[in-house]
Amino acid sequence: MQNRNIRWSAKLLVAAAIAAPPVTSVAQQGESFAIEEITVTARRVSESLQETPVSITAFSQEGLEARQIYSLEGVADFTPALTINSSSAFSGSSQTVSVFLRGVGQTDFTMNTDPGVGIYVDDVYLSRSVGGLLDLVDVQRVEVLRGPQGTLFGRNSVGGAINITTVRPAEEFGARIYGTAGSDSWYLGGASVDVPLADNFLTKLSLQYQERDGYVKRTTDGKELGDKDNFSGRLSALWSPTDRLEFFFNADYTRSRENGVPLNLITAVADASFPAAHNIIVAPQINPALAPFPNGCLDPEGAIVGGTACYNSQWETDANSSSTDGGYPVYSNLDVWGAAITASYEINSALTIKSVTAYRDLDSEFSREGDGSPLDINATEDIFEYHQWSEELQLIGNAFDGRLNYIIGGFWFEEDGENPNTVDFGYVRFLSGGDIRNTSIAAFGQATYDLTDKWAVTAGIRYTEEKKRFTPNQFIISTYNVPFFPPFLNFTPGEPLTTSEQQSTTTSEYTPRFDISYQITDNSMVYAGYSKGFKSGGFTQRIFPALPEPPSFEPETLDSVEAGFKLDLWDNRLRLNGAAYFNWYDDLQVTVPVGVAPTTQNAAEAEIKGFELEVTVLPTEGMTVHFGAGYIDAEYTELDDRVSPTITEDNEFPGTPEWTLNGSVSYDFALGDGYTLTPRVDWSYRSDYFFDAENFVGQDSYDLYNASIALVNDVNGWSARVFGKNLADEDYLLHGEQILEPAGFAMVSPARGREWGISLDKRF
Repeated sequence: MQNRNIRWSAKLLVAAAIAAPPVTSVAQQGESFAIEEITVTARRVSESLQETPVSITAFSQEGLEARQIYSLEGVADFTPALTINSSSAFSGSSQTVSVFLRGVGQTDFTMNTDPGVGIYVDDVYLSRSVGGLLDLVDVQRVEVLRGPQGTLFGRNSVGGAINITTVRPAEEFGARIYGTAGSDSWYLGGASVDVPLADNFLTKLSLQYQERDGYVKRTTDGKELGDKDNFSGRLSALWSPTDRLEFFFNADYTRSRENGVPLNLITAVADASFPAAHNIIVAPQINPALAPFPNGCLDPEGAIVGGTACYNSQWETDANSSSTDGGYPVYSNLDVWGAAITASYEINSALTIKSVTAYRDLDSEFSREGDGSPLDINATEDIFEYHQWSEELQLIGNAFDGRLNYIIGGFWFEEDGENPNTVDFGYVRFLSGGDIRNTSIAAFGQATYDLTDKWAVTAGIRYTEEKKRFTPNQFIISTYNVPFFPPFLNFTPGEPLTTSEQQSTTTSEYTPRFDISYQITDNSMVYAGYSKGFKSGGFTQRIFPALPEPPSFEPETLDSVEAGFKLDLWDNRLRLNGAAYFNWYDDLQVTVPVGVAPTTQNAAEAEIKGFELEVTVLPTEGMTVHFGAGYIDAEYTELDDRVSPTITEDNEFPGTPEWTLNGSVSYDFALGDGYTLTPRVDWSYRSDYFFDAENFVGQDSYDLYNASIALVNDVNGWSARVFGKNLADEDYLLHGEQILEPAGFAMVSPARGREWGISLDKRF
């Protein structure tokens, strides 16, 4: 693929010496105006964004709504170096997310593969990508932390972390009702209410429902894929029995019943092993006119005679087609709930102890039709039942008159689950998957010491020990007896594909962090540092044909050095934040097809370098301009002898566009009587990139343009917004997957085209 538009994008980058973090808004300072201070919890304590030596993009609730971001995937359009694929490859689930940050991530969704970017909600780690495509319901702030977060966030945050903070109960009674209606019969409605039961006992309930028609129709049964049917709820309570003791309880539930992810067939390989089996053996049974042709549909004349009984390029569609010919039953159902209690006790003015106890439960069923035809060539079904428990203790304190701030803690995590995965390749049907039970324990500490009024140094380290256990449950369900077709020779129903004995592996790792910062002025800081992250090894759960035991893969580690600056200039009307980094990867994990099975392997060593720039400027009172840019240069430097030969040092990393750019302009018109009218334009650009490590399926560069007009009344609490998304009706893809041999397919998931909507909001 060619990196289109890069010349004008580079020019724009140079010309836009104005822009910054999306969460910012205007704050009045006497008769002047300035960019408001932002509070983040990137280091597990509340502190100013501009004083935190970490590369962060943060979104407030107001900022999310202004950009029409209703779920986690929308954050990527406005965050440099972040890619979020709304469905993991080979899942078919509309609630399974694949996240890449600075070139680090994971495409697979199975219980044996961990994400490369950690997702946290109110300090609780969500360990599975299934159920990770969160609707952002009553969210106070979303923080994207770049680089390894191996000390404080720890588990599987090798590439960074997405830290979500929900809105806490308010001290006074209040309520909010909101709704959106738009294209494709889109209806979203929600409500929240704050009920203080006592001065020291506050409660909050938030509910949201969303439904929407799909946008890719199946010709075989009329199902519309890509639809929405989600319900989410959250109940929280804040109890302060004393001035020093606080309990925060949070429970959430999400229910989804959808048709699944749209997949369009862009490549059909008729003579790949599984399609060939169909075209030679099955097609003549469907259409007797093929009987005279020994090679069935593989004979050029046979392909003509066989017609729709043959699997070949006749079923291919345009990548962005609004129809598909798939015939296998598809669905995406999910129920997930969780509960957490955060207890904080202030021992004295310099020391606080904090406990975060959490449990999550997930049940999901989803299927995927992977051949884009009414024929039985390739399909999968998954049952995903999962539970996790976690406990984190933190001791947060300061000493030496506040010059030393520290956090010491311990973390315990356990998860278990079942993922029976039925794989149907027409001629053979088998059960993949099995059961997992994983544990992780860690001890960590980090301290920041102010050497002088301007110099500060931070040092931290975490020790983690993880044990992974996998019990395979894999056997042949059914197959045709075709002795002259080698891939299916001597298979019998019930035949095991691998051992049923439990497999286990243990990983232990130290992950340090060190940085030093210099406060040039009260509003300007520079910093530099080093950090390390890791992700455990594990076992491949998809096995076909049979192997004595599941293939394993080693842990991956990432060492990173970063230098950056955070500047508030021009009387706090210009914010300029930037960072440059260099990462060394060891035993990088990649997912590639081996036989019919997407398999995780260690690709060996790699280097990633790049930078991010974010700017916000207030040129005049009422006007706000944002700009953000991310550049990534990722390359393999040495390949492991065991990795698939389809991976070469020239391959590009999946989910890693070289350039990510975004910008926005808004202007607040004061109309009087509390009314403000705000027109806004947003733009984002992403250069070309691949969805798979083999670089067979990818996305060309594209631009997205959004716009909105909001009318807000701060006096009576009413607001209304009319908006449009993807106004240029740009064709682009959400994800792609392929197993060209032996399965004979490459599939992609298109995005929606132009969208519009109207939102109303009332706060009491």
